[in-house]
Amino acid sequence: MPKNQKIFSILENSLIALHGLIFILVIGQDYIQLPSFLEVFGRMHPLVLHFPIVMLFLAALLFWFPDAWGINSKVALKWLLLSALFFTGITVLAGLFLSVEDGYIKEDFENHQWTGLLVFWLGTSWYWFWVKEKLSIAKGLSLVVLALVLATGHLGASLTHGEDFLFSPLKSVEATPPVSFEEALAYDHVVKPILEQKCFSCHKAGKVKGGLRMDEIQYILKGGEMGPAIDMEDLENSQILVHILIPLEEEFHMPPKGKPQLTETELELIQSWILDSAHFDKKLTAYNPESEFFALAKEKFVSQESKSYTFKAANAKTIAELNNDYRKVAAIYPTSPGLRVTFFGKNQFDPKTIDDLKRIKEQIVELSFQNMPLKDDDLQKLTIFPNLEVLNLNFTGIEGNTLSELKKLKNLKHLSLSGNPLSKAAFESLKEFGQLKDLFVWTNKNSDAISMLKAALPNTKIEGGFQDDGTLYQLNPPQIESDKSIFTDKIEISLKHPIGSVKIFYTLDNTLPDSTNHLVYTEPIRLDKNVTLRARAFADGWLGSIEKQAVFFRSKIQPDKYELTFPPNPQYKGSGALTLFDLEKGDEDFASGKWLGFQDKPFEIQMDFNSPQSIKNIAFSTLAAEGSYIFPPSKVEVWIKTQNVDWRLIDSQIPDQPTKNRNRLLQMYESNINQSEVTAIKAKLTPVNPLPKWHPGAGAKGWVFIDEILIN
Repeated sequence: MPKNQKIFSILENSLIALHGLIFILVIGQDYIQLPSFLEVFGRMHPLVLHFPIVMLFLAALLFWFPDAWGINSKVALKWLLLSALFFTGITVLAGLFLSVEDGYIKEDFENHQWTGLLVFWLGTSWYWFWVKEKLSIAKGLSLVVLALVLATGHLGASLTHGEDFLFSPLKSVEATPPVSFEEALAYDHVVKPILEQKCFSCHKAGKVKGGLRMDEIQYILKGGEMGPAIDMEDLENSQILVHILIPLEEEFHMPPKGKPQLTETELELIQSWILDSAHFDKKLTAYNPESEFFALAKEKFVSQESKSYTFKAANAKTIAELNNDYRKVAAIYPTSPGLRVTFFGKNQFDPKTIDDLKRIKEQIVELSFQNMPLKDDDLQKLTIFPNLEVLNLNFTGIEGNTLSELKKLKNLKHLSLSGNPLSKAAFESLKEFGQLKDLFVWTNKNSDAISMLKAALPNTKIEGGFQDDGTLYQLNPPQIESDKSIFTDKIEISLKHPIGSVKIFYTLDNTLPDSTNHLVYTEPIRLDKNVTLRARAFADGWLGSIEKQAVFFRSKIQPDKYELTFPPNPQYKGSGALTLFDLEKGDEDFASGKWLGFQDKPFEIQMDFNSPQSIKNIAFSTLAAEGSYIFPPSKVEVWIKTQNVDWRLIDSQIPDQPTKNRNRLLQMYESNINQSEVTAIKAKLTPVNPLPKWHPGAGAKGWVFIDEILIN
C-alpha cells in the first residue's frame, strides 16, 4: 500500500473511532466524572479549534476551485479534508469534556455544542460523498458545513465574550444616549460597566465559574460557592472584595492572571462602592459629596461627560505659583479649563489668601474651605468667582448671617454648610437660593427651619442630616495626628475630633479603650518608646466610635551590618534589607515599595554590631491583611550573640491568629532582650502555612509583610 494511502487509512479509521466515542459521550454527558488529566485536555478546546476552522475553509476553496492551485488537487484535498475532520473531532471531544466541568449551564451552551457536532458529522458526510464522487451532494454539504462553522463560532464567542459578540459590529443599533451625572445611578452607570468588561466573561449565563453569576443583580446578591458576592451584614468580607484584593500571583485572585486586570481606579471604585453599602438603585447625587466613592465616581463621570466651558484655560505657570503646602489648585478633570481649589492646614489658613485667586477667578468652578476658620464677613470675598458651581463651607464656623452675598453666584449649584452654627437669618437667606441643585445643612438644630427650607426650595435636594428623634448614632473615630510614626528620641501626638465636645479615650498598652479602661485625652501625648495607640470618641447621646489605631516606633540603635537569609518575593522586594532600617513607615498599601513580602520562605535576618551594644528590646513592624492572604506570622523568634556566649534563643512568640477577614492592620511584635555586650541579633518570622479552613484560600500559603526593625 502506498505511504499516502496508509496515512489516509489511519485518518479514516480515526474518524470512525472519534464518531463512536463522541456519540457515547453525547448520550452519557450528564453522568460523566472526568479524571483530572481529561479536564486538562478539555481546557485545550479553545486552543485546537482554530486548526479545523482554517483547514475546512482551505479544503472548501480547493474543492470548489480545483484547477486554480496548479497542484494535484485531489491528493491535497484529501489531506486537507481528512486532517480538518480529525482536528474537528478532537475539538468536539475536548469541548464535551470541558462542558462537564462545573461552572457551565447546559441550556446556555447546548446550541454551540450541537452546531459543533453537526460540523463534524456533516463534514464527514461531505468527505464520504466526495470520495464516492457524488459531487452535487458533496457541494451542498460543503456550503452547509461552512455556514455551521460560522454559526458555531458565533455561539462560542457569545459564551466567552458576551451575547452576539461576532456579529454585533454589523448591526446598526442606535447609540444609547449618555446619561447626565445628575441622573446617573451608582451601579448601572459606574460599577456595572467595570463588571461587564472584567467579570462577566466568567460569571454570566452559560459560564458560572465558582457558582457565581454577576450579570444580574439577583445573582450577585445570591453569591456563589465561596459565599455572598456582597455580604450586606459584613461588607468588608464580601467575596468580590476578598478576591480582587488578593495578590495577582495567588490562585484565587480575580480577574484571573492572564485576563484584563482592574485598573487602580476601577478597584478603588468597586471597593468604595461596596463599603458604602453597595447601593444598586442609588443616584450618584444622593451620596455624601465627601465620600470616597462620590469623589471617584464624579471624577470618572465628569471626565466622560467632558463638560465644556466658554472661558479659556488659566496659564499653567500661574496655577503652579498658586499651589503651595496649604492650597491645591488643579483641573476638575484632565484637559478641562475648570479648576478646583482646596485649602488645607487650619492653623495656617488666612482668609486674605482668597485674594490670591483673583488671577484665576474666571476658571474656578469648585472651592473647598472645609475645616478652615472663616468669618461671615469673608463670604463677600467669594462673590468674585463668576463660574463657581460647587462651594464647600463645612465646619468653617460661620453663622451664615451674610449668606445672601452668595446669591451673586448665578452658577452656584452645590452648597455644603454642614457642621456650622447656622443662624435663623441664614435659613431665611437660603430660601432665595432657588438655583441650587444640592444643599447640605447637616445639623442637630433648627429642624423646623430645615423643614421650611425644603418647602421653599422644592427643586433643591436638601440633606438635613441628623435629626434628634431619640435614636442613638455612632460617632466617627478620632483623628491621630503626628509628624511621623518612627522616631529616634521622643515624639508628640495629638488627638482630634470634628465635634469639639466629645471626650477622647485612649490607651497605650494595646488594649481597647472603653469606660473602664482608658486615659482621657487633654493635651498632646509624648512618647519615648514603642507604643500601639488606640483611641475612641465618646459623647452623651451618641454611641461610642469605633477605634482608631496607630503604631509608633522608637529606633535608637542601628546595626552596622545586616543580611537576609532568604530574599523577599520579587514583587514585594522594596529596597531589600535596607527597607528595614530606612525609618520610613509603610502604610496599608503593601505594594507601595516600602514593604518586604515573604511567602515560600520565612523572613530571617542577621544583624551585626561592630562594637558590643546594651540592648533593651527589638520590635518588628508588620502588616495584616487577611483578605490579601497577609497574616500575622505563625511564629516570631529572636536569638542573640554576645562577646562571651554564642547564639542562644532569647524569645519565641506564637501570635494570635484571626478568625475572619479584618480591616488592614499595622501591627508590632516586640521582644525584650535586656542584655549587654550584644554583638549580633538573629530574627525569624514564619508565614502561616496552610491558611485556616475559614479563609477562601484555605490550604494555600500565607504571607508575612515587614517594613521596619526597631532596636532600642
